Amino acid sequence: MSAGWRAALMTAALLVYLPGGAANAAPHHHTLWAVRGAHNTVYLLGSVHVLKPGDSDLPPEALRAYQRARALVMELDLNDPAAVAKLASDPELERLPAGQTLAAALGAEVYERFAAQARSLEVDPASLQQWQPWFAATILEQADLERQGFQAGAGVDEQLAQRAAADHKPIIGLETVEQQLGIFAHMSLDEQRRFVLYMLDDADDSEHSAEAVISAWRGGDVPELERLLTESLDQYPELFRMLTTDRNRRWLPIIEQQLQQSQDSLVVVGALHLVGPSGLVQLLRDAGYTVEQQ
Repeated sequence: MSAGWRAALMTAALLVYLPGGAANAAPHHHTLWAVRGAHNTVYLLGSVHVLKPGDSDLPPEALRAYQRARALVMELDLNDPAAVAKLASDPELERLPAGQTLAAALGAEVYERFAAQARSLEVDPASLQQWQPWFAATILEQADLERQGFQAGAGVDEQLAQRAAADHKPIIGLETVEQQLGIFAHMSLDEQRRFVLYMLDDADDSEHSAEAVISAWRGGDVPELERLLTESLDQYPELFRMLTTDRNRRWLPIIEQQLQQSQDSLVVVGALHLVGPSGLVQLLRDAGYTVEQQ
């Protein structure tokens, strides 16, 4: 999968850079949990999808969990060579229908804000007219993160996917590219406008927000992560449900299947999917499993 598409997928997969203050790290913990099955252990690692190359070392506990795991379970199988072909065969996932434009889809007021943000990132808004609003927004999000020095290739998912490829370790995808991007592509235009507004609202504080999330992630500060990752989405409950709650419930049976195996597995998903009352950690506890933060 090309670097550009992988970065776009990582951006679309989870919006982790939300407003918030400095994090207070919880000592001796990581954004990593262990779930005990009858004959194995399934590890749950909260991912930050993009990191700066100079600050991308993975926690030793996460690397040990990777070494113990027979397989990785990830939002997407990033090592699937057919992913780009699938995307290319279905342009409706990201493009507007013929004759429609981004400016018309967003409306004058929202488009004016969007265009101003694009120009501030040295992106020509005229070049984005063919894209659906959700995809145009992820292009700006990616440009903003790159401006700050973040790279998808340095993120947790990419690092572990590359290790798995080198080690011939299988990856089990929790969803397909079509399913993941379909969450966005099948939004109504009104929902997509709200999605764009959500991203524009966060743009002014994106750099501080990103550093705060990463600080909380490195320190395993679950309450702070939950606050940072849900603060803005609380204003968009339907978006939060589609991006997190619904997907968590679809993923839960796949993770439970791993708990019936004889060998260990490592589940790697965006940190937002693990925290809070609808996060996978709590869903597993509600199902009767013992889940311990490492």
